[in-house]
Amino acid sequence: MQQMWTDIDEYINSHLIPTDPRLQHALDNTDNQGFSNHLAVAPNQGMFLQMLIQMNQCKRVLELGTFGAYSTIWLAKALPEDGYLLTVEGRDTHVIIAQENIDYANMPTNIELKKGRGADIMKQLIADGAEPFDLIFIDADKQSYREYFELSLKLTHSGSIIVLDNVIRAGAILDENNKKPSIEGIRDAFSALKDHPQLLSCTALQTVGSKGHDGFAIAIVK
Repeated sequence: MQQMWTDIDEYINSHLIPTDPRLQHALDNTDNQGFSNHLAVAPNQGMFLQMLIQMNQCKRVLELGTFGAYSTIWLAKALPEDGYLLTVEGRDTHVIIAQENIDYANMPTNIELKKGRGADIMKQLIADGAEPFDLIFIDADKQSYREYFELSLKLTHSGSIIVLDNVIRAGAILDENNKKPSIEGIRDAFSALKDHPQLLSCTALQTVGSKGHDGFAIAIVK
């Protein structure tokens, strides 16, 4: 099945996803420095994120989990020149590669990369009275997903979109014997999302493709 999923992704990408040398450089540079591109979103998933921004005319985006900045560039591609994207990464090696890829992309919109734990930076933004974000993309340590989600509600406005990546984990969330912190963190996030009074609507979608079997959760702030 995995080979078929990958082949279908390649078919989709060849027909619907335009070639962009900035994105390809991010993948190549990350790979050349010994980091697996499997951790990055797939091209059609990147386009999905871009379309969310375009459909909702977002101008301010927060990304938790930069890795090699592949998804960062996808997000930035959809923003206007006066837009702002803050991306947060906790690992030194990832920060170095991400900054190289962001610099190479030379996007017209303002991209700021901050190193640190996502929750710490979010709390500082809240304390500083930061302007709300139109979209928050959460793709960082899964054990902290519930905390990231709750903090996101303090950094958004009515109509803002919150997207949580990798919430299915090939069905591991259903395995009661799987007590890994990452899986428990995703389960906690689902519990937090369920009937949350500050959400207008929320769902999750399973995905299969070149990245295997996983999925997104998507919420709209009331």
